[in-house]
Amino acid sequence: MMRLLVTGGAGMIGRRVTRQWRAAGGEVAVLDDLSSGLPMPEQASLAVRGDLRDGQTLNALLRDFRPDAVLHLAAVHHIPTCEAQRAHCLDVNIVGTERLLAAAEQAGIQRVTIASSGAVYAWQEAPLQELDSPLAPCDNYALTKHCNEQQLRFWAQRGAGIGRVARIFNVIGHDDPNGHLIPEVLKQLREGGEGLVRLGNLSPRRDYLHADDAARGLIALLQDTRTDVAFDALNLCSGREHSVEQLVEQIAGILGQPVRIEVDPARKRRVDRPSQLGDPARTLALLGWQPQWPFEEALRRVLFPDATA
Repeated sequence: MMRLLVTGGAGMIGRRVTRQWRAAGGEVAVLDDLSSGLPMPEQASLAVRGDLRDGQTLNALLRDFRPDAVLHLAAVHHIPTCEAQRAHCLDVNIVGTERLLAAAEQAGIQRVTIASSGAVYAWQEAPLQELDSPLAPCDNYALTKHCNEQQLRFWAQRGAGIGRVARIFNVIGHDDPNGHLIPEVLKQLREGGEGLVRLGNLSPRRDYLHADDAARGLIALLQDTRTDVAFDALNLCSGREHSVEQLVEQIAGILGQPVRIEVDPARKRRVDRPSQLGDPARTLALLGWQPQWPFEEALRRVLFPDATA
């Protein structure tokens, strides 16, 4: 196993990559500023608290740990924060990535994989495919991920090493720190009366992927054996989509609770793509990866993590 550095390794996906990498016998270092509120993963061979944009900390970590590969997950993920603090989001996600790539090149690291998003694709009512679907980010977070892809492409094309992009679709997990849809639904079911859940847009459909499966997919990208392909981008997705309303009803069914869904105009997004369905076929063909957990089982693992561990 390669020696691996994971930026953002204390996050929901990063801690799973760390655990899986160590379980396979590899050494892994984590760099994280702990802004998500999650602790450093216990399995890390080395854990450093620091800001990705701090060149001194980053260079010292690369010098001391000497990784063979970097998995770059550190970013501002929370969409409302990305919109409210646009300059901060651009600084962390784009400038931070550029500093990481420059440091990796200087340290002679030959392999970098970065986390992008299915949101980089243009809106369309069809499965999103890496080679055929156009890219057109429509929010600040997606804009930074699109830029990260180009940054890594330039890095790889100038001969610095092998670059891989994971276009990750909607990841779910019991320890999601970003206040996404499922934590909000669970909060309202706990605190509300008579199963009332008040949400904004109910019809948008998304392709959901459990964080364990996302971590497995990222490791598969890191271990991609195609040395003749300097840069590539692959989807990590399930190939199935569910609407917000369907998701809430499924959660209520698993919990055995009644649910009554109401639309709250104050929660409605002014811009919300109707569909974001990924096509995982190319990733399966090239890497042999596909999700282990179907949608209902993934939800069960979110709702009852101790029972399914």
